[in-house]
Amino acid sequence: MTQLQFNANTPLYTSDERAWRIDQFEEALAQVYSANKPVVLFIHGRGKEPGKSLKGGTFTTGMAVHKIERGYDVRVLMFNWDSAFNGWNIFDREVPLSHTGAGAAAFGRALDALARAEDAHPTRPRPALVVHSMGSVVVQKAILNSHWPSRANLFSAVLFSQPDADDVGHIDWLGPLSLKESTYVTQNKDDHVLLRSRDARPVGRKALGLGTVEPIAEAAHYIDLSTMGSLGKKDDDHEVFGKGAMNGQLYVCEFFTQAIRGEAIGLDQMTNVEAIERGCVYRLRSRHQPSAPCLKLPTLPST
Repeated sequence: MTQLQFNANTPLYTSDERAWRIDQFEEALAQVYSANKPVVLFIHGRGKEPGKSLKGGTFTTGMAVHKIERGYDVRVLMFNWDSAFNGWNIFDREVPLSHTGAGAAAFGRALDALARAEDAHPTRPRPALVVHSMGSVVVQKAILNSHWPSRANLFSAVLFSQPDADDVGHIDWLGPLSLKESTYVTQNKDDHVLLRSRDARPVGRKALGLGTVEPIAEAAHYIDLSTMGSLGKKDDDHEVFGKGAMNGQLYVCEFFTQAIRGEAIGLDQMTNVEAIERGCVYRLRSRHQPSAPCLKLPTLPST
């Protein structure tokens, strides 16, 4: 199904499937900003990329780039890392994990280019950073290996969508990041993909996106989606930014819309928050309203 293959020389992609080198970052960024819409820098998770996020996947629907662009009326610049699993073993984490260090170094170079672009265009709205699943390990290593720039506020918001990084010790990297960026982490104890994501994970650890009793980063915002009910089609609950996965939950849709579009994010116990736990874990209130305009499903490209 997918013909696009990973190429370390061109780790950037726009939704038209054009590949870009990191030294073309500012040119690629100018292209996505030319539409006069909010811009998202997207880091995908595990899978055979960039084909999965641009053209669709074998085991999942994929098309994450189009779900974000068309679902939220934004433009996406995707960062591609070598995330393919071993052969047909869809549960393999060991091989893609072995490539996250190289991905982190390349992502650091992309962030340096972003910082230069923002210096050159100080009045341009900052992009949002959306990091999905195992892409969180790329960010983790970028921070721990000093690839993340020292400056703050590169992004309007940093959103970790169901992160696959280990929960144990995540405060060591998420803590410093959340002091520099407005950082949000979605969690859902019923995420069927993360519940199966155990390969090459040390005993006693689990995916951060399932929730955790470990120490948490107090400056971050953990968004608990665990009361959403059963979600969409099989495994849709993992790619929860896709509107088909939201089970008609209006407050979930509004949160993702605000974060992805760079708008002010409202988390209020008088409206959309049922409870706040541990100071920064926000359990969203249920409001089932599938007919709300926010939840309208985007039309995706035909495969």
